[in-house]
Amino acid sequence: MRDETSSDRRAAWLWYTGALSLVVLDQITKSLVRQLMQLHGSIPLIGTDFLRLTYVLNPGIAFGLEFLGVPLLIIFGWIAAAVLAIYLYRLVISGNPMRWPVMLFLAGAIGNSIDRTIFGKVTDFVDVDFPDFIMERWPVFNVADSCVTIGISLLVLILWFERRNSTFSNSESKHSPQPQTTSGSNAADHARIPTPSDSLSNNDRTGSTPAAD
Repeated sequence: MRDETSSDRRAAWLWYTGALSLVVLDQITKSLVRQLMQLHGSIPLIGTDFLRLTYVLNPGIAFGLEFLGVPLLIIFGWIAAAVLAIYLYRLVISGNPMRWPVMLFLAGAIGNSIDRTIFGKVTDFVDVDFPDFIMERWPVFNVADSCVTIGISLLVLILWFERRNSTFSNSESKHSPQPQTTSGSNAADHARIPTPSDSLSNNDRTGSTPAAD
């Protein structure tokens, strides 16, 4: 029992380390942007408009969306991170594939919660153009936001595959041949052993008599 518990904890810490690595990457990139760029400054990376580094401060939630106030967002963010951390542990020890999106959600929640707690706003800097028929431009985001977006994509894929496998299994069970069974009376008839009286009855019906010696 102790060996299993120790193994589960080691496995969970590997996933926590993965989430922490993403948080560190998020914080390093944000720190570099704050140090090397001016607020609202923009640096083209691919083309003139397709991909740029644009330094903005976001008082709301992911992708510039404003919802609730900063104090409530801070509280909600850390509570969500705690719940996700506990949930991740349970998913890891059970081997559930949902541990992948949950790990990314955890990294995203911690990364942006650190910004809100220290600065009151979240640093965003990835600025990507988007087809105009959907929206003029994608909201500026950061590494933590990317973790959340990728996590949602993985979540949808996992749920789709699970639903597909479940539907396939049900279809297989419906089309599989069912074993044929005989009723108790039929089985008894087949298992019945002929007796001398049966032979006499058959002779009576055919009008024949036993041959004399």
